[in-house]
Amino acid sequence: MIRDNKLEQENRITKWIYHTIPFAVLFLLWEVLARVFHQPYILPPFSDVAASALSLSLADDLAITLAFSLLGLLITLLAGLPLGLVIQRSNKAKWALDPFFWFLLFALGIGTTSITPILILLFGLTQLAVLVQSIIVPIIVVALISGYGLTLLAVRLGFLMCLSYQFIGEMIFGITIGGIGSQFSWFIDLHIVDMMYAIMLLMGFTGLFIDRVLIKCVGYLIQKKGSDCLGKSDF
Repeated sequence: MIRDNKLEQENRITKWIYHTIPFAVLFLLWEVLARVFHQPYILPPFSDVAASALSLSLADDLAITLAFSLLGLLITLLAGLPLGLVIQRSNKAKWALDPFFWFLLFALGIGTTSITPILILLFGLTQLAVLVQSIIVPIIVVALISGYGLTLLAVRLGFLMCLSYQFIGEMIFGITIGGIGSQFSWFIDLHIVDMMYAIMLLMGFTGLFIDRVLIKCVGYLIQKKGSDCLGKSDF
């Protein structure tokens, strides 16, 4: 037992080292290139960007974006996973819904920008409009992917899309709703490059962290569901 725990701990350390290597190479190369070419308005040094990202000035806006992204993910899963289950269990439903969902994806566009004016007319420049925009396409994608039995992948892509569309929506709707997307748009207008990269850095690591948590939680639920099904089949 002690040996197994020690081996598991060594495997975790090894995985952590391998996970760290690509990031270390990227950030070291970034720092060297920035220092060599010395073009801070194009590529500021990584050390400056990291210092900006670690400041607390973006914390409130990041919290707003994440809160609405996770709310969007919850709505997406509550709507998309049952649809995927219907598609998975019924060929008739699959025949009917699969082409219809693909039609909606092509009609709406991957960024859902085609319906943004309609949402503005319905809800105004509000968080509700951004939230609706951020869940329409993810619901369809989650339903399609989970319909093929890839639940974990559906959840991960659902979160990625909800977070991305929330960010894009905040950029489009501007400072009226807050969020880190609106800050990003503001820094673009002012050409504050280090803060632009800092937001990208924050979004990357925050999204990665939550994605890892989702993998563990959803993977556990899928495994538990499979165990329950096997247990029932024994009787």
